[in-house]
Amino acid sequence: MTASGPPPDAAAELEDLLQFFYQCPVGLVDAHDDGRLRRVNPAAVRMLAPALRPGEDLDRLHPVLDRLAPGLSAMLTTRPERLGPLHPGTRVVVTVPPDGGPQVELRFVRVAPDHVMVVAADVTVEQRLARRTLTLAARLRDVIAAAEAYRDAAAEVLGVAPSGVGVLEELVLRGPRTPSAISRRVGLSSSSVTAVVDQLESAGLVERVANPADRRSTLVTLAPGASDRIRPVLDLLVSGIDRVAEGASAHAQDVAATLEAVTSALRSRTAVRGGQVPRPVRPTDG
Repeated sequence: MTASGPPPDAAAELEDLLQFFYQCPVGLVDAHDDGRLRRVNPAAVRMLAPALRPGEDLDRLHPVLDRLAPGLSAMLTTRPERLGPLHPGTRVVVTVPPDGGPQVELRFVRVAPDHVMVVAADVTVEQRLARRTLTLAARLRDVIAAAEAYRDAAAEVLGVAPSGVGVLEELVLRGPRTPSAISRRVGLSSSSVTAVVDQLESAGLVERVANPADRRSTLVTLAPGASDRIRPVLDLLVSGIDRVAEGASAHAQDVAATLEAVTSALRSRTAVRGGQVPRPVRPTDG
């Protein structure tokens, strides 16, 4: 014997559902396959109304969708026999109105064989942030390319390999370093650092000295007089950056903090083992 309570109030449940539908901050459009609207909530009206023509009512969905993106309405009529999300994995973002306005993401869900629910969400802020991120990434690539070009030019002047310039920069900025510390900072393997230091030593730019903190290791330091050869070359870059920073002093701290955060994020997400970045593992079926 099971306990029985009062029968659910179907009218109250329907009222709750309708209240959710009409108060939901996400746009919801329930439409027949031919585009006739069954119901639409205020959020969807607010997002889609800018696409309407003067005097036009939002009573048919297909013309509005095709105005936003030609052929978009065809996405609603596919696979009428299958309920659930239509075109999973496909992201549809449109501008409403098409000539300039908020960015709206549309998702289509078949809730019955003869009608579809369209879910609309304002993603303007998300899209703006994405564009800023892409712009920042492009500017960072430009900085990296410019730095590499400068390093190549400096290497030619000093008569060393470009990787040697990175080691020299590290020694100028941080003073004597162990080979392992140099390896971590400049991103070279231990054997590569050894070869670079050998070349720099032959050029009279660095020398190996005993490490007072650990007799089992050595320190790499600038050779006597090497600073006079190195600093004029590196100072060209430093002075150029200083002039830019002085001209943008109000934002220099923000830029520096952003670059530091990006650098930290890249390093934390890049696990380098044996000089190779692990490739992502593809999921397998089953």
